[in-house]
Amino acid sequence: MSQTRIATQRILAVIVVFTLVLAAAAAVLSTTRKTEEFSASTPEGVMQLYLRAVIDGRYESAAQYFSNSSECDATDIDRTWIPESVRINLGTTEIEGERAFLDVAVEIYSDGPFDNGYTEKHSYRLAKESGNWRILGIPWPLYSCEEPK
Repeated sequence: MSQTRIATQRILAVIVVFTLVLAAAAAVLSTTRKTEEFSASTPEGVMQLYLRAVIDGRYESAAQYFSNSSECDATDIDRTWIPESVRINLGTTEIEGERAFLDVAVEIYSDGPFDNGYTEKHSYRLAKESGNWRILGIPWPLYSCEEPK
């Protein structure tokens, strides 16, 4: 074997090992990233509690975060599709007095061999009611809050 070929194989081996180390480090960092905990007295905290309850299947708890004027309730969540594998990232938050506006990116993953999943962007509106932040409108994962006929 020539010296050039041996040197080339060693360089290739170093590159492969370096790539594997980087991939392992990226995997560890992505799985060990801590979730920031928000106070329940903030719009972000209310959304975090609502979304956790929805994802965990605790629909009655999730519905407690709806505004008193909301047409939505736990039975509406019962009828919606909840992804099995999802991650939600908080985007921007704007608070204007007694109103708050939050944007989130919902990353939905699939187990399919050719599907890496997709990201949906959703906006939430909240209002203060009796000193607590409550969700207005029809929040994701809901798209309707009407009883089917």
